[in-house]
Amino acid sequence: MAEIYGRTSKVERYYWREIYFETTRRFAAWAESNGYTDDQVARQENPEMYARIEKGVLDEIKELHNRSPKYVYQEKSQEEVMRENKVEIVRLYGTYENHTERRISISDGSGGYSAEDFVALHYKRQGYESLFAESTPFHAIFAVFMWLLIQDPRDPLVRIVGFGDRTAYETGGESKQIWTHLPEDFGTPGYAKRRANAIEEHFAMIPHEREELLWMFDYWLEPSSDLRQYLWAHRQQDVDRARELVSLLPIDAIHRILRYLMVDYWGRYTGWPDLVIYKPNEYCFVEVKSSKDRLREDQKNWIRGNNAELHLPFKLVKIHKKTA
Repeated sequence: MAEIYGRTSKVERYYWREIYFETTRRFAAWAESNGYTDDQVARQENPEMYARIEKGVLDEIKELHNRSPKYVYQEKSQEEVMRENKVEIVRLYGTYENHTERRISISDGSGGYSAEDFVALHYKRQGYESLFAESTPFHAIFAVFMWLLIQDPRDPLVRIVGFGDRTAYETGGESKQIWTHLPEDFGTPGYAKRRANAIEEHFAMIPHEREELLWMFDYWLEPSSDLRQYLWAHRQQDVDRARELVSLLPIDAIHRILRYLMVDYWGRYTGWPDLVIYKPNEYCFVEVKSSKDRLREDQKNWIRGNNAELHLPFKLVKIHKKTA
């Protein structure tokens, strides 16, 4: 996973699945032993206990990694990744009005912009429209087209799981548990290997015509609701952007994206570029960075995957400070 506030150590970034699932299992056992029937309520009322259990799990995994590492930390430099994957770099220049930790405002003479808006304006002047993407719309596309396969009750490893309602969590509403079907090994390379034949049968159902593909997206939007909630791809803006991507990207690109995520969802679901720029019969994925920003590890991973499997047109745009 990406390096963000509260998740900076390599153990937390590489072993996040193991930490999450073991913490969830232990906290559920504690909650049940203390009379709780809803794990979400138990967590809200006992955050210090959840944090204590999570820390214990993290300490155990650190010790286990020292004895027998499951992952090897080999991180190549940004320059190596760019060179090896033949990434085109576009350099733009602007006047920085202010520079904070999370946002850059830039002026090109017509007002202040975020870095992404500045790049979108640059391409708009060349006749391109821009769609602000990053990762979540692709999660929505995946959930809509793959829910029938992933939640197939004939899969012997599918079981009923519960998780907190994402919308309620974000809006501060009443806590509600969502119960749905998910395979035990969902999102892992093992799932893709185990279900190889079923995956091919499912892909044979996915249309290769635009109108039919959009019809399927609309028809499967509601039944994919639980999976979209689970993958945090439930917001209307993410659904709208997902549908727009389905309407503008080549059909074979949509199929490649679905297959790419199916092989190792948890290893590939982050790091997608900021923008998709497009005009009739042309499109490109664009990652936006200020001159001093560096690619995160998940972004490097996406660049490698794109070069090897996705084959989507891609550029890195670097915004440099304009000098007098």
